[in-house]
This record gives sequence, structure tokens and C-alpha cells, in this order.
Amino acid sequence: MFVPRSLKIKRNSNDDVQSSVAKKIKAEEKHPWLDKDGDVAVDPAVTKGARAADKPSGPSGPAGQLAKNKTPCALILTPTRELAVQIERQAKELMRGLPRMKTVLLVGGLPLPPQLHRLRQHVKIIIATPGRLLDIIKQGSVALSGIKVVIVDEADTMLKMGFQQQVLDILENVPNDCQTMLVSATIPASIEQLAGQLLHNPVRITTGQKNLPCPTVRQIILWVEDPAKKKKLFEILNDKKLFHPPVLVFVDCKLGADLLSEAVEKITGLKSTSIHSEKPQMERKNILQGLLDGDYEVVVSTGVLGRGLDLVSVKLVVNFDMPPSMDEYVHQVGRVGRLGQSGTAITFINNNSKRLFWDVAKRVKPTGSILPPQLLNSPYLHEQKRKEQQKDRQAQSDLVTGANLMDIIRKHDKSSSQK
Repeated sequence: MFVPRSLKIKRNSNDDVQSSVAKKIKAEEKHPWLDKDGDVAVDPAVTKGARAADKPSGPSGPAGQLAKNKTPCALILTPTRELAVQIERQAKELMRGLPRMKTVLLVGGLPLPPQLHRLRQHVKIIIATPGRLLDIIKQGSVALSGIKVVIVDEADTMLKMGFQQQVLDILENVPNDCQTMLVSATIPASIEQLAGQLLHNPVRITTGQKNLPCPTVRQIILWVEDPAKKKKLFEILNDKKLFHPPVLVFVDCKLGADLLSEAVEKITGLKSTSIHSEKPQMERKNILQGLLDGDYEVVVSTGVLGRGLDLVSVKLVVNFDMPPSMDEYVHQVGRVGRLGQSGTAITFINNNSKRLFWDVAKRVKPTGSILPPQLLNSPYLHEQKRKEQQKDRQAQSDLVTGANLMDIIRKHDKSSSQK
């Protein structure tokens, strides 16, 4: 997670936060850099859920100071409605007892008028998805001039092309001197570079191992060809040692989620449902609540449940389809092992994911997980490993050190004399 001390956005650039506001308020008393001129970036375990013990003690601290303002003072941006709902629920719990610390939830898929009405109630904390917030900004129905803190949750997703321009447009409307926090369990190099362009004098906070799943998650990688996937899933659901409902199954498409959920219920008799972005927001909300309450034994999902959510009742995740990247893999297996609990993540893999073989080996094998021989012996893996080692050697040879300085000078002199 990047926490810039006083993150200033460069204008016209082309280029588990559930309790982030409370953590910001609480942390100001412990970490002097939060009061200084700079921004912040935060990595893995900081985002692994909120606890009521983190609640500020009273109105005399930073929370009380923020409450005196009549305009919103904190903004949290998140990519999915489900995550926004969770953040608002936890923010309300953490702010209970603090005067005038109201929140508003601004997300698509729900009626706009009630959200606009809530905005007029002198709210202090806005939790929003980018699209809905931009619509409200364009209507002139919200003023962000009093924002002191901006938190961009799941920053690696929010700064990709799908959300990037929306986020930048929103940040154009907040004061230059507000503090911006970028938070994610995974921050790839490309996003780090972009963050470096956006943030002023950033501070980086890393907890746990960078870009790796929580150590409380047992990872199992199984080599399963596509025609055998359903049979293998049914075997897992019938295995008394592995099956601990509710089970969360990830697939790569909406139609696949619907069809697989129907097959699970028909073949196994387990109560199953599917969730994806094409379902109405109220239905998605009810399914998520049913998952948390244990109303479903199996939930088949696309990536809508893959990030940030504290699904504490889930002890088993199955990646029926291998995620498209290792970062997404980290997030999806991270739906278990929340808040210090243990869990199991089973992933089906085959040659359809061959471009990820070496990344899988690098990230999963060090955890002690046994990888399938088809993967370890794959020529694709060995070719990817060879290319990476070659690239590393080239990078090393380009470095100037005391050991190779004279060789570089001689080569330069020889080259110059031949011209």
C-alpha cells in the first residue's frame, strides 16, 4: 500500500481498505508521517479486515476534528459494489459513538435519488464506485473541496485502463493538499511506476510477503484437463475432509457461472447459486448475505467476489478456471484465511494457462505446496524460466561494479580505438 504524505495529482496526466478511514484516524496518533506532507501506499495484510478494537476512542482526536467540517472530508474509491457495501458497514461500526460522522454509499445498480438525499445530510465519509461518483460530480450534486483523505482500494485494478481515467477525473476534483492512499494486496511494477508519477513523496507500508497469499491459506494445485473439471469438482464436494460449506468456486465467465451452479445442484444435491455482474444489484446483495449466513452450500462466482471481501465463513475456495494473472490468483485464494483464520484454496490448471507456469512455480512452490509433475516438467515452464534468467543476467551485466569497472573501461577504449 502506498500512503503518500501529501499526494498531489499531476494535472492532465495521461497516464484487505475495509477500515481505512478509521485506520487513518487511529494511525495519525501513532505514525507522525501521516500528519506530514506526503502520500501512502499499503501492501497485503493491512487490508485483511477491520476489528471493532480499532475504533477511535472519542471526539477529541482527529475524528472529532474531521466531524466539525460540514462537507465530506474522506473519500474511499473501490472497484465493486459488494466491496463498497462492506466498507461502509465496517466504517459505520468503527465510527459508532463519534458525533456527526455520517457515511454515504454511492454505487451503481441502486436507485440514485436516495443516495443524493443522503449526500445532503452533511455526510463526512463517501464510499463510492468511480462510475456512480463521476455521474454525481457531473450533476453538481457533491462538493469534494473539503476532502482531506482519499483512499483508492484495490489500487492495481483501479489504476488499470478500465478504471484509470475515471479515477484520475475524480482526483481532479479533490484539493491538491489532501492525502491519498493506494491500497492493495498486489501492486505490480507497472502500477508502481504510475503511482510514482501520481504521488508526491510517497511512503510505502508493506505487511506480510509482497504479492503472495496469506500464509494461513493451504494452496493445492491440481492438473485437470477441461473435460474432467466438473467431475473433479464433484469429487471435492463429496470429500468429507475437503468439503466445508459454504464453498466459493471461481470461474472465468458469467455463463459458465450459471451453468456450473446448475450442474452442482443437479448432480450433488447441494444448495448452489451463481453471482456475476449481470445480476441485479439487490440479487447480488442477497446472494452475498446468503453466503455469509450459510444459506448456500456452494456459490459459483466470476471475479466480482474475488477482491477485498471478508468472507469469514468460507473455508474452501476452488479456482475452477485458473485466474488470468497471478495477481488475480492471489486475490481469489485470499477469500479464505481472512482475519487470521485458516483455509484451503484448490486450483485447477492445464495447458490453457501455460503462460503462467513459471509464475505459479515461483509463487506457490516456496509455500511448501506440491505442484503437479505435468506443470514442473512442462517445456513452457522451462522456457519461461530460461528467458527470465537470461534477462536477469543481462541486467546484471549492465550494472557497473568495482569487479567489472576495468573490463568496461577496456572495452570502451578498444571500441574507441577501432573507430
